[in-house]
Amino acid sequence: MIQKATLAGIILAGLVGLSGCSTAKVGKYNADEDGYKMALADTTAVVKKAGKMGAEWRDIRWPSAKKKKNKKKHAKTLYGKASKAAKNGDYEKAIKLLNKAKKHAELGMAVAKTQKNAGPH
Repeated sequence: MIQKATLAGIILAGLVGLSGCSTAKVGKYNADEDGYKMALADTTAVVKKAGKMGAEWRDIRWPSAKKKKNKKKHAKTLYGKASKAAKNGDYEKAIKLLNKAKKHAELGMAVAKTQKNAGPH
């Protein structure tokens, strides 16, 4: 009887311990609203840097959603898709899309640096 109680206690303690670790992670971010906000801030910083270099790729956040006629086009960008996923509570998908946008910005900057001194053949 004591062995059963001890075994039950161990199992229960294990389950309680695991329940505290239930938040999924996407890279370095938790797949929750706070993780999404952190990923958005990090991605936006890199994308703005790429934009200043003239190296921002079209699929990241173009065209501007501020113009009414561009809202449908914005929804097809990585930022638009991430925003929609976050609004639907799918933070894991939203963070993955933001990570992809960040990678695109980094690649765009790398290409811009390598092509900086390129000229006509």
